[in-house]
Amino acid sequence: MRTASKLLSRGAGLASALTKRAAVVALDWDARQKSRLETTDDRGDRIAIFLTRGTVMRDGDVLVADDGGLIVVRAAPQV
Repeated sequence: MRTASKLLSRGAGLASALTKRAAVVALDWDARQKSRLETTDDRGDRIAIFLTRGTVMRDGDVLVADDGGLIVVRAAPQV
């Protein structure tokens, strides 16, 4: 399982080539409010997210995994 504990707001100026190759995790509004959760990315890898309490993830933010990989946060469609 990959672990992510760093959040870059809206990619923080990362080159678009890096974010295009990154894994994507789609989270609904409730999940993006949580600072601790476990989810699965679009490649099927499990990810444990540990952020500072009170952190809110927004569409386009980028998580940095413990292995140095990037994970783009997308807002899941609300039903």
